[in-house]
Amino acid sequence: MTSLKWRKILVFCLVCICSTAYQVATAITVVFRNDADYQGTDDTFVRNGNAFSGGMSNFGKCATIEINGQTRIGLIRFDVSSLKKKYLQINSVTLRLFSKNAPQNGSVSAHRLDIANSAWREGGNCGGTVFGGNRHEVTWFHLADYGGLSSKPSWASGTAGPTDPGIDYDDEALGVTDNLDSSENTKFDIEFDGDLNGLIDDWSISSPIQGLRDRGGNPCWTSDWNWNQPAPETTNEGILLKGSDNTTHIFHSSEAKDKELRPQLIVTYSATFEIIKIIRDPDTGAATIQFSSSPGEEYAVDASYDLHTWEELDDGVIGEKDKTEFVDDFLAPENEAGEIFYRVRTLD
Repeated sequence: MTSLKWRKILVFCLVCICSTAYQVATAITVVFRNDADYQGTDDTFVRNGNAFSGGMSNFGKCATIEINGQTRIGLIRFDVSSLKKKYLQINSVTLRLFSKNAPQNGSVSAHRLDIANSAWREGGNCGGTVFGGNRHEVTWFHLADYGGLSSKPSWASGTAGPTDPGIDYDDEALGVTDNLDSSENTKFDIEFDGDLNGLIDDWSISSPIQGLRDRGGNPCWTSDWNWNQPAPETTNEGILLKGSDNTTHIFHSSEAKDKELRPQLIVTYSATFEIIKIIRDPDTGAATIQFSSSPGEEYAVDASYDLHTWEELDDGVIGEKDKTEFVDDFLAPENEAGEIFYRVRTLD
């Protein structure tokens, strides 16, 4: 008699109709957007220009963010520290913006900022040049700080603005969306690709300082302005937004009067050990079971026709980071027109 060991069990049903696998998976979706319950978004845009043309201003208090390829760069970040250690698998991350002018040329790309930049804040200014007052404005040149005209650059590249891919921000975009998909006051989604678990792992360990706000009423991620490079780890985690084709795309910001038009970060994740999906090969009839997992953890996969009698398919499946796949090329091909239940067990 075989003794089956488990700490947790997942049961999943595979119903095969016309070689299609139907499956149900649970997921949790969290939306980060400034409202009465959450005030953790910083967003602004910096404009290239000389110090007396308003080019040094941060436009942080404005109700809009302007983005193009050369002279207007968007900066945005969200406090996602509430997700720390709550997920096993990040399924999707979407930056949802709302267009104000809906241009039909070019595109908008989202890039991860490099933490080697000095710290930035949204600030409270909307246009015009600001001198003195220790306002902590994020600017193209970072001149309006400590009441002076410091010429020291604050970007990792040592240049006046966040202009160098691979140094100030990642060259490879997290996601890109064509402006053709935009319409006024309608959602404009940028879907993120790549290592989403790694991205949220890093972002979730950073959070604003409790009780500290800048002059614009925005969350502060450092206790004071920081000229040092790099700034304290994770204080610069965030997103840089760039346009293309000499097109300026204007979006509603976190200061927008209509809360429904404010930027959102939408994160969908698996919070518990679960089977994510099952895919049937239409040619061979084999079923691929994908489940959330931890690297090095040992799992067993069982199958049943009635949820009463179970047949062990494998008790030595070694987990990979985030998710693991197991292929049933034994029972599934023999039951293309029937019903099979699968379960996954973590072994002691």
